[in-house]
Amino acid sequence: MDSFEIKDGNFEIIKEKNSRLEIVKEDKKDFFELFKDNKTVFYSVMFYAAGLLCGSFVYKKCQNDLLNGVLAPAKSEFLQLFLNNLSLYLIIFAASVLLGVCLVGFPLLNIIPFFVGIEAGMKIAYFYVNYSVKGIGYSLLMVAPFVCLFLTVIIYSISMSYNLSKSIYDITVKKSDISEHFNYRTYLKKYLIYCGMIILVSLINTAVCTALSGIIAL
Repeated sequence: MDSFEIKDGNFEIIKEKNSRLEIVKEDKKDFFELFKDNKTVFYSVMFYAAGLLCGSFVYKKCQNDLLNGVLAPAKSEFLQLFLNNLSLYLIIFAASVLLGVCLVGFPLLNIIPFFVGIEAGMKIAYFYVNYSVKGIGYSLLMVAPFVCLFLTVIIYSISMSYNLSKSIYDITVKKSDISEHFNYRTYLKKYLIYCGMIILVSLINTAVCTALSGIIAL
């Protein structure tokens, strides 16, 4: 218990100091609680950043005509490009969902943002190496929108899949009460929302790539 004297306003001063200390402690507590509650988001961002670095390094060491052909902006028609993008994005999304319903899927989920980072890193390196300063602008126009939209949806999907897989693990291994963990309708509803957002992201990315592919030239 804090000791103090009521003399020449000392009570108010001591009370004010104690209040400030409580605020500082509360802020620190909130930060650690924030990290604990959102650790999957922090880990996903960290693994994505690691993937970016690895992707840039891989392209620098392994660049060739075949790899450039894969990374070059597609010249396909809008519908064909949309279907290609949608297929790729849904495969990545499906991987996060499948790991979410696996008993030991939660430790493996961070592989997904890592590989997404590798792809993005290789594309950024491709634009920079082949188009120099212009490549930075091309990356901002054609890679950044994909990263901001698609990665955000995937991170939230990973976060939910982590909780689902961890719940399955606790129920199976630790024999926890199933009623404490599961609400299948909530999970299904959120997955359907994320799937709809993936389709929207595919449409936006296809529109951006189709509109800008014509201006990219050496």
